[in-house]
Amino acid sequence: MKKIALFTLSTVFFLCSLSLNAVDFGLVFSQNVESTVPTSNFEGSGFDNITSVLLPRFSAPLVENGYLYISGAINYEAAPSNGINSNTVIPELTRSTITLQGEYVNFNIGRMLYGDPLGITANGLFDGAQFSFITRKGNIRVGGWYTGLLYKERAAITMTPDELKSSKVKVDYDDFANTYYAPRRILAALDYDHPSLAGFIGLKTSIITQFDTSDEKLNSQYFTAAFTVPIKSLIFDLGGCLELIEYKDETNPAFSADIGITYILPTKLEKHIKLSARYSSGVSDDKTIAAFLPITTAPQGNIIQAKLSALTLLSLDFTGRLAKSLSVNTAFTYFIRNDLATYKYYPITYGTSDGFLLGAEIFGKLVWNITSGIRLNFGTGLFIPSLGDAAPDADILWRTKLNMVISIF
Repeated sequence: MKKIALFTLSTVFFLCSLSLNAVDFGLVFSQNVESTVPTSNFEGSGFDNITSVLLPRFSAPLVENGYLYISGAINYEAAPSNGINSNTVIPELTRSTITLQGEYVNFNIGRMLYGDPLGITANGLFDGAQFSFITRKGNIRVGGWYTGLLYKERAAITMTPDELKSSKVKVDYDDFANTYYAPRRILAALDYDHPSLAGFIGLKTSIITQFDTSDEKLNSQYFTAAFTVPIKSLIFDLGGCLELIEYKDETNPAFSADIGITYILPTKLEKHIKLSARYSSGVSDDKTIAAFLPITTAPQGNIIQAKLSALTLLSLDFTGRLAKSLSVNTAFTYFIRNDLATYKYYPITYGTSDGFLLGAEIFGKLVWNITSGIRLNFGTGLFIPSLGDAAPDADILWRTKLNMVISIF
């Protein structure tokens, strides 16, 4: 208790020593309600997922060219369809860093955001440190992180079957250590980017390696490059990733790729149309190529929210402002399996299937910025299995999301 009191007093004196004129406080409240039901079961259906998040933040200068940022989250989760005992309050520390800025070198330490060039391999919060070097020929970043102290739902690490199973277990305060934390993995990354290579090409590259500290020992390395080429009203995006997976004394390659073409409409209010394709390798017939396995799970689609492993997605979406405070996004996405074993979820809920075409998702979202501190998001859509051959008789799945965000700066 004495140590805790001493630490608390030291923290208070430290914060009081900061310049109050430069101290910044903020608070964000987010309320989400969601319903996901088969269209054959509309009667009696209600919101089956209700979550609230309170996000306080604090920032202040430390020393000359130094900066402190601390934020947290108090998550409230309720699932009415699962009974009255399903309500849970979960605290967590979110982005919290100390930043030291030099003329050509920056240093970050703490819990920080990191994302790979394609945003599909490692994307989210990580605990560690990162150096950034700014040069005339591009920017270089070197970082190392640990994942075992993160809240598992925020980390979204499900590389192995055991990790996927653990991610679905509710936090139990009687067994907090085994139900709260994310899998224990160590990451290291070397990134390079150039905003205008040869005067018009945007380039981002990264080498990421991760080491599994659990007994399963699934290690992997990722070599990623992404290019962006703007030509008048068109923007071309092209990227790919080579992965090496080391598991059970075997090393197998896996691949992912991303291509997109964006057309910016010549209108007063910003509007654009994007055609894109995203690919992740499946297990080859001779098993020499593995299913692509990202470190963090970035949900693909708004309805089935699939993990990008052994899937191809073809998308056409429109995003634009209808008014100064009102914007809309509509998307049509088609899902294709790249092997018959990796993806085993809806619409293939039971048994097996010889079909590769999962079906299509149609989703629309409306964003209304009511005031500078209040935003309302509403989205709804359908996943239609009958447009594929994997499970054409499965029920159409309907999802509705409503989110309100209140920011107090």
